[in-house]
Amino acid sequence: MKSKILLTGLACLSLMETVKSQDLVKLIPEDAEVIAAFNVKEIVQKANANKLNELLQKAGLFKQIEKSGASVGNDIKNLGIDLSQTSYFYNRKTDSVSFLEFIFPLSDKGQFEKLLHDVGESKPFANGYSSIGMKAGSVLVYNDRVARFISSTMSTTFFENDSVANRYGIKKVAYMAPAADAYSPELDSTTAVVDSATAAVVAWDEDEKVLEPLSPPVIVESVPDTVVAQVDAVDIAVDATEAVEMHDPSYYDSLYTEYENQNRKNDSIRNALRDKWLMGEATRLLSASYKPLSVSDQEKVLKNLGLIRLYVPHVEELYRGLIPYKTIPYLYMGINMDKFKTGYQDGMLDLLQDGNVLRLRGSVGLDRDLAEMSKRLYARKPNGKFNKYLTDKTLGFFNVNINSEAYLRDMPSYTAKYYSGLLGPQQDLVEWGLMALEVALDEKAIAQVMPGDHLFVVNGLRKFRKEYIDYSYDDDYNATEVKKTKDETLPVFIWMFTSKDQRLFRKGLDLAVAKTFGKIQDGIYAFSSKKGLDFPMYVLLKDDLVMVSNDSLSLHDIRQNKTAGSANKDFIKLMKQNKMSAAIDLQKLPSMLKEMGVSPGKQWEQTVAQLNQYGSTAITSKGIVGNRMEAEISTKLPETKEGAIGYMIDQILREISK
Repeated sequence: MKSKILLTGLACLSLMETVKSQDLVKLIPEDAEVIAAFNVKEIVQKANANKLNELLQKAGLFKQIEKSGASVGNDIKNLGIDLSQTSYFYNRKTDSVSFLEFIFPLSDKGQFEKLLHDVGESKPFANGYSSIGMKAGSVLVYNDRVARFISSTMSTTFFENDSVANRYGIKKVAYMAPAADAYSPELDSTTAVVDSATAAVVAWDEDEKVLEPLSPPVIVESVPDTVVAQVDAVDIAVDATEAVEMHDPSYYDSLYTEYENQNRKNDSIRNALRDKWLMGEATRLLSASYKPLSVSDQEKVLKNLGLIRLYVPHVEELYRGLIPYKTIPYLYMGINMDKFKTGYQDGMLDLLQDGNVLRLRGSVGLDRDLAEMSKRLYARKPNGKFNKYLTDKTLGFFNVNINSEAYLRDMPSYTAKYYSGLLGPQQDLVEWGLMALEVALDEKAIAQVMPGDHLFVVNGLRKFRKEYIDYSYDDDYNATEVKKTKDETLPVFIWMFTSKDQRLFRKGLDLAVAKTFGKIQDGIYAFSSKKGLDFPMYVLLKDDLVMVSNDSLSLHDIRQNKTAGSANKDFIKLMKQNKMSAAIDLQKLPSMLKEMGVSPGKQWEQTVAQLNQYGSTAITSKGIVGNRMEAEISTKLPETKEGAIGYMIDQILREISK
């Protein structure tokens, strides 16, 4: 009975923590572009709170807090921040300004306020929140349970439109502009209006407690004025006396002064607008007069949250927003980015710890058509014959498996569907060309030549004798070329891929031999280096495999079925379980670099030496899982009681103590 009560209590506590996290995630608006969730409880637990305190103490954080008059006893638990909940960060953009917000829960408002003693005096803001002005363009608002840091940055392109700039009294000036153009009678009146707006914003700090929600202005195209029509008259009126004045140094001094004054006015206007829109955004957020993140997106942010998650609700919109597709080159070429599609939906990136393994796992959602096509592209499995080439001597490998037949069949229609917006006025012609290519290609025949599975493997080191050109000089400094040789220790690599129809490769290799570009030695095609710049290359055709290597001895062993070494089970498992995989055994790297005579330098010498305690670093992808493309980067760190994060903090502390 007691065990049931205990389990019920634990379940309720878990539910309460989930509700708290969900409650905070609801503060994020639905038009957020990028969202980050920090599982603070998990981070503190994995990192070890005592080590975190030691790290922050050596970094000087606690000492800085004590200078401000607060005392936290060198313990992050006394910062007033709730370390048992999830914190969030997100950004959202308008055409004029970008907003960033960091949301973190509080456990003790009074203790948290002590940390802000040096920042300034808090003031009542709105909806039970207090505010403290931070650096220009940012504000901190908080209540009993949550703190929200909000900042704003003006768009660099918003005021490039002349009609928009004129609307806000911003005048574009050039240092070498004629003096007559450096002054506009309309400027003073316009600036006066904006200055009054600036004064209103400043006055809010003293008198206002609540601001009505403000939104960035709607751009209204204005009719160009007739200033251009008056330019000719001004030019005609310039006489010789004025021309002489233009050569007077004081004339250029006045131009520069006017230039600087106008730029200061422009910056003042921009800053006033930025601060005004920031206050409007803060009021809007605190009054909850916006649509929050959808329930499905909230679940994606929180479900199976590891240490940190980066979530992009709309990858395609973010990608489109990063491209300046309304600039002149794009318009001139007729490119319509509004019709551009990627087929990508939401994106996710997770930082996870699994014992001594640190993982960075990413995935992106695909629409139905792209998901179905991608499943066909990655339907091929690794060739089982590849396994025996991953041995205990293997330093690293790269394996990829693509269905060449599906790729050649689907790519023309995929390109036409998703990238039609990039084709401009030539869209019909390009789509016709893609269709012609689709008809012309015999994908089944090409798939026999190269189905799409590849393995690149680095197996140990070998000494190579390399020829190079040196010069000798006589008494008159006349140079004579001298061929010399030297031994270099380099990695041995083999690139192999499946080919059931090797006629094309064999015919091409035989043709190269006939043209004396190479020769055949014991069934291996050998191509010597040219002018001592490159190392020889060798090709072997065996067992439906085409192999290319820089080492003839390795290919001779393979041709004679000699075993290169015992199987590397970890690498073979990685290759079998993934559509794409790459890995490097960090333990072998220090001795390998030493044998090659490569010195990492004093700065990295100790770090490289410690790599013999690591495991392998791998990049893998299972291809399409459901409707998502998945990939992962993982690193095996040395075994410790605290795990991967604890080990990393130990390394940082060691560096600080030096």
